[in-house]
Amino acid sequence: MDRNYNDQEYILFTSTNFPSGGAGASYLNLFCKGMMLHGRLVRVYLTKGYAFGINSKKTLRKNKTSDEVSYTYMGLTKRPQISFLKLIDDFLSLCYLLFVLPSIVWKRKRITILVYHTDLLPSILIYLTAYIFRVRLITLVPEYFNKVNFSGFIKKLQWHSFIFRFDHLNPLSDGLIVFSNYLRDIYVKKGIEEDRIFVQPNLTDFEFWNSFQIKEKYTIGYSGTPGKKDGLVDLFKAISLLKNKMPISLIVVGDSTFGKSLIPELEIICKQMGIGSSVHFAGLVEYDQVKIYLSQCKILAITRPRNIQTDAGFPTKLGEYMALKKPVLATDFGEVEEYFTDGKEIVIAKCNDPESIADKIRWMLNSEDLKNTIAINGCNKAHKLLEYNTSMTRIINFINGI
Repeated sequence: MDRNYNDQEYILFTSTNFPSGGAGASYLNLFCKGMMLHGRLVRVYLTKGYAFGINSKKTLRKNKTSDEVSYTYMGLTKRPQISFLKLIDDFLSLCYLLFVLPSIVWKRKRITILVYHTDLLPSILIYLTAYIFRVRLITLVPEYFNKVNFSGFIKKLQWHSFIFRFDHLNPLSDGLIVFSNYLRDIYVKKGIEEDRIFVQPNLTDFEFWNSFQIKEKYTIGYSGTPGKKDGLVDLFKAISLLKNKMPISLIVVGDSTFGKSLIPELEIICKQMGIGSSVHFAGLVEYDQVKIYLSQCKILAITRPRNIQTDAGFPTKLGEYMALKKPVLATDFGEVEEYFTDGKEIVIAKCNDPESIADKIRWMLNSEDLKNTIAINGCNKAHKLLEYNTSMTRIINFINGI
């Protein structure tokens, strides 16, 4: 099929928040912004309503970002928590999708479909439409979920939905943009040609995260959803090992973006460890405020365990940490060590090992000059790997080559 790439319109379908509201939203916002900066027209269709803490702001069905990216809620504009309303939301979204797909088919020579996290039924409709009518479709695959995290009937249905999309729908794509070599290797083993797969760990806006002068208030900073599976308890244990040896404090920025807060349970854990006064919880805040909190820290930490999920993904926060020109302490999960050198651009501790984490924190606090050198080296290395505008040039070249 002949295509004029400069005349292409990119239609992104996602159930993730957009343009703000978590790591996925941040990634997609930079992806679309990069597309627009390269002269590509992007429209976003959201299969789910907005969900980010207690949000009382009125949300329009059709909106535009500050970068002129149009986005439309296909169902309700706010994600409901009541089951009946969730069904209505899904039904309205499917109806809207049935309205949108014929227009995509009609303009199929000028359309490229992008898919990032959509539920099973809309995914089936989107992929079948693209397959039957030969509409170019690119799937963005950021992660692989760990089955052990899905307990209960509903959660198990979500797991099987994910696996069906991962194993059977994603391979129907003309191209895959994955976040790790781990994911690339999975799809290569499934018989997908390597030239149809592009690895881009994540995207970071270095201009936004560029650090500014502010008084340091905390020893360590952490941002993101503070779930136990993210290794935060190991960081707590490390702090408890150090609390009687040096002044130490931790600020945790983030919470569950939807539903019940994770913070009360974590506060109990901290009190049981005797570090209740050393650990502070900022809760769920917008990105501007996240930057302010993290800028007040001496060290930024990501202490994830090693498992399928952490092997398959690449954390958004790692690029953001490094863009702040702060020294980063990370555990040896996933592919971090494939990109960054321990002691030169990052400081690596052992996964699931609070003593190793504590030793590295102590070393960093006692090595001021070297710590600052590591921070600058890490920022420079991360810029080459993750800076969104340069990365989008590579991604667009990949899509055009499909």
